[in-house]
Amino acid sequence: MITDQDLPNPWRVVASPIDQAQATALDAVAELQTGIEDPVSWDLIENADTGRRVMLRMGFDDSGIVITGLYVPGPGAVGIGELRNLPLAAIESAVRSRKAQNKATIGAAIMAGPDAHEGPLGNPSGPDDSRFYARLALRYLRVAATSHRPATDLAKAEGVTPRTVQRWTARARELGLLPPGRPGRAS
Repeated sequence: MITDQDLPNPWRVVASPIDQAQATALDAVAELQTGIEDPVSWDLIENADTGRRVMLRMGFDDSGIVITGLYVPGPGAVGIGELRNLPLAAIESAVRSRKAQNKATIGAAIMAGPDAHEGPLGNPSGPDDSRFYARLALRYLRVAATSHRPATDLAKAEGVTPRTVQRWTARARELGLLPPGRPGRAS
């Protein structure tokens, strides 16, 4: 399913997912099979500037979440230039990123336990101290939601250096407790 946060401006979600009967009809027209092991959703998005609506079929392949179908309902013809300007790669990337963050957050919350935000973090007991790194991940994500420099801000709150937090977050990413960082950005 696509959210408005997954879409670049001026695109917006109209329906995510669309009605199941419509989705089944679209799959039938395209001769696509959907099973429980292959969950998909058809999502209707719209360009707020032009009014153009596009239906995207989101599914999975070996690389994760991908767009597996595209339908452009009328009225009017769709030119090749308009098709080239559809932000398909950006949408796939944003949905993958959101799903990875959600998966990491859930995993971190389970490992951290109910007192994840209580007291100081302290230091890890070793490179495999999953509870410490899970608590760190949750605190980092909370700070990152409102800060442009989450490592620096978290370091101040915990009384350590930003480099220490960067090292810890790198290890948390290796453990799958944080989603991948943005390339080329230090926090």
